[in-house]
Amino acid sequence: MPGRIEPFVAQDHLILLDAEGAAAPLLRSADAWRSVNRSVRGRVIGFSRPQIAEDLHPEKWEMHPSGDEFLHLIEGELEVVLDRPGEGARLTLTQGEAVVVPRGVWHRLLLRQPSALMFVTPGGGTRMRPVDADA
Repeated sequence: MPGRIEPFVAQDHLILLDAEGAAAPLLRSADAWRSVNRSVRGRVIGFSRPQIAEDLHPEKWEMHPSGDEFLHLIEGELEVVLDRPGEGARLTLTQGEAVVVPRGVWHRLLLRQPSALMFVTPGGGTRMRPVDADA
């Protein structure tokens, strides 16, 4: 019989989905992110409410080698900047819009208005690099 079922605050947690179909809420922390990055075949669902630019680490690119990332903007406005060989792209997301960032594409998010964001990110191997490394 499963353990006790209780509500939790989604914004304070990451929900790790493993390859076998189990879902485990993890209190948001550095340890929780390390668990996600070790979960090579899993996915993580998370929510954030970026209010200032620094809430989205705009000084860093990120890339997910284990799969595509789904971003759904619940409210506000964000710019998704993609760095693809031979091209760059800037996509503006407004309330209710979503985008899938393909596996292996370096990207970053820039805050245009305070927002609420839901993401589904592949576990395992997320890479980061500073924006100034591009120069």
